[in-house]
Amino acid sequence: MCRYRAPGLSPAPGLDRPGPLLNAAAVLLLALVVLISAVTTGWRLQYHLAWLLLSVTAFSFLWTRLAFRGLAVLRDNPQTRIQVGDVLKERLGLRNMSFIPKPWLEVHDAGNLPGRTAGNVVSIPSASERRWRRRTLCTQRGVFTLGPLVVSASDPFGLFERSIRVGETHELLVFPQVVPLPDFALPALQLPGGDIARRRTFDSTPTVSTIRDYVAGDSLNKVSWKTTARHGKLMVKEFELDPVADVWLVLDLDQRRHVIQSTPDRTIAPDGERHYLNSSVEYAVTVAASVASQLLHNGRSVGLLTGSNGRQMILPDRGVRQTWKILEALAVAQLRDTDGLRELLLTHQSFFGGNQSVVVVTPDTSGSWRAGLEVSNGRTLPATAIYVDAVSFDPRLPRLLPQDRDRSGRFASFTLRNGDDPAVVLSRMGDRSAGGEIRRKTS
Repeated sequence: MCRYRAPGLSPAPGLDRPGPLLNAAAVLLLALVVLISAVTTGWRLQYHLAWLLLSVTAFSFLWTRLAFRGLAVLRDNPQTRIQVGDVLKERLGLRNMSFIPKPWLEVHDAGNLPGRTAGNVVSIPSASERRWRRRTLCTQRGVFTLGPLVVSASDPFGLFERSIRVGETHELLVFPQVVPLPDFALPALQLPGGDIARRRTFDSTPTVSTIRDYVAGDSLNKVSWKTTARHGKLMVKEFELDPVADVWLVLDLDQRRHVIQSTPDRTIAPDGERHYLNSSVEYAVTVAASVASQLLHNGRSVGLLTGSNGRQMILPDRGVRQTWKILEALAVAQLRDTDGLRELLLTHQSFFGGNQSVVVVTPDTSGSWRAGLEVSNGRTLPATAIYVDAVSFDPRLPRLLPQDRDRSGRFASFTLRNGDDPAVVLSRMGDRSAGGEIRRKTS
């Protein structure tokens, strides 16, 4: 709970509205005119009217000066992390600890989170409090601020209005939306991997090394129920590091290739669930977040490379912590004027090697960037391209045609267009063409 008293408060800069002050000025001018008329004519009724107008103005001024005396603002500590599509829930309240009632108080948040409502108007009798809940649907990824709260009060006649800022500013990190991809598999990862790493791991991986007796503290999700039924006692699985290739997830954020907002003729009506529609940037970020989450959920080791924020790179790793690291990087990823995807791959080529695979999310359908996948001894890394077709967002863009076809079987591709469901397009269903492209049914 945060408590604020009137003597220590200062007006909120930029929050005073000119309307009430103009009303007060008009009332004072009217009182002056009536007073001059009373002095000129000697009519007693005009004296009474002039003093009444001056008394109302003085009362209104004092009302707003005392509006925040004994007022306490109640606000629970807000969330600091949330995901696109989730609802931010807040609990707010005001407590009046004075004998002066607060008939009209307007409360709103001065933060910059999109989707905020206009605010709340509450009336608080003396020695009482009011509480309410506020819900905000998060539709945009990034870093936003919550608070401070702005509390405004006005007198009953609307002559004066006063606003104050109370509370602290909190930072809210909104992660990109993650689409479940239960049927997603990388064809490049079906190739033989390297030697099994003879190292035990606490994480569940596809590689089971042995079965042993259950001991206190073992997780129940590692119990081998078939072996347990055969032996008549609890048996658990132990795992080794997966020999299948690590995955590098490369996100192309070259602003020359992307469409921030689709043209009116290509705009898809929002459905309240898919917050990545009508922007190739949000499509690409959402797909990257979804692929990374699914692969990490499957026990893969995943790294991230983007052309945003000074070519941000996260080395491959496993586990829930890696998932949040990647989502945090994608939450703040922005378009940049880069040298292109090919140069990005060539610059970081020294990090590629061994038994690794690359997943590229890009609007560049020409495939010219694939030269950046050629490593030592003429070997080309197995890769999967997820194309976000920018022409489906803006038909004025030139369509980039593939420069060549892959015949080695070490390259596969998916194509997403505005309105497509990534869970359907990136499913396992589909036929591999001679050129290595995987065409997906969208219905």
